[in-house]
Amino acid sequence: MKVGILVNDSSLPEEFFRGLESAGMEFEVHTIPLSAEPAVSLAQAGDFLKRADGYDLIHNFTGGLGLIFANMTGKPMISSIPESIGEEDLALFRAAGSTCFFVSERLPVESIGLKGVPGIDAFNGDRVRFYLDVYTRVAALGRKNEVRPWGSFEVLSDDRDDHKVKRITVLPGRRLSLQYHGKRREHWIVISGRALVTVGDTVTELSPTETIDIPHEKAHRVENIGISDLVFIEVQQGDYFGEDDIVRIEDDFGRI
Repeated sequence: MKVGILVNDSSLPEEFFRGLESAGMEFEVHTIPLSAEPAVSLAQAGDFLKRADGYDLIHNFTGGLGLIFANMTGKPMISSIPESIGEEDLALFRAAGSTCFFVSERLPVESIGLKGVPGIDAFNGDRVRFYLDVYTRVAALGRKNEVRPWGSFEVLSDDRDDHKVKRITVLPGRRLSLQYHGKRREHWIVISGRALVTVGDTVTELSPTETIDIPHEKAHRVENIGISDLVFIEVQQGDYFGEDDIVRIEDDFGRI
């Protein structure tokens, strides 16, 4: 995933960008200063637009100004609500298109009539972790992924009677429920990140290219123990692959 970040001054601390780098996030920062000569601002805006095709999504820290670029790029845009927001900017935010989502570090955005990111209730105090979660969820929406409290999954193949294939992304520090399946077995292949996998009484740490088998009716769980997203491919084999063939034993999100 690659994110284009729009700012209009140096208000964002360098620690935020260093945190994104440490987490393995690929991003580019574009500064469009409000106080510059119009020709300067236009030139910087043009540079951003030329590079926008290479981004999966855009993070806007420039208020209403950044919304201008949403329709120009066609990319999903996340706009952070500033500490102080006037009615004029708020009206612009409320009129934004369907590809725009809003987040706040101080209040639920739905309380001021804006569209938030599904699964994001409030700022958790950890700015880097919060925005990594936001980026993952918005990118998943763009890929028509299924979003879950622990991350998301994308179905890669489900047009056969004997197998189904998913690409699963687990956010740092999150884990799936301890569960088992009555009608399928699974084979996991780690693509990126670090996984801690429990199968029955056995706990195994997996790195990229490593694999593990999940037998039929065996309790299992996977946890992301790295600082970046854990991505793995899940190959299901059996005679039924519905999400209702999940029997949860323990769950961090109260879904038992």
